Amino acid sequence: MSITIKDLEQYRLLQKEVKRLAERLERLYNKPSHMVSDSVRASSHQLPYQQRITVITGLGGKHKTTEAKLQRQLAARQQRIADTILAIEDFVDTITQSEIRQIIDYRFIQGLSWQDTSNHVYGHACDATARMAIKRFFAKK
Repeated sequence: MSITIKDLEQYRLLQKEVKRLAERLERLYNKPSHMVSDSVRASSHQLPYQQRITVITGLGGKHKTTEAKLQRQLAARQQRIADTILAIEDFVDTITQSEIRQIIDYRFIQGLSWQDTSNHVYGHACDATARMAIKRFFAKK
């Protein structure tokens, strides 16, 4: 996957989405299911074979498949987003220039403004410096 500035701009939103999906999945797993009950006639396994009523419970067919499908979809989306986040992290690890890694960290990962990013990296608050460094870096790529 070739990472672009647009991918970096999505990083923090992807982090939030992955957390939201994890919470949603947790609620689904802990949600009281649509339980159904029924009773059946059964007998003892040993003599005397006395008949008795046994109650069985479980998820209703329609609800069980709907919830399971939703859980699979959410888990698959969560995995795709996690893969994208990992690809971005791997990309940042391959960058040899400390200046560019710092700019990416401050601006895209921590979410600072361009002005604050420039101040942290260069010691002055000219926002164009960091922005142009990133544009030049991606233009070379």
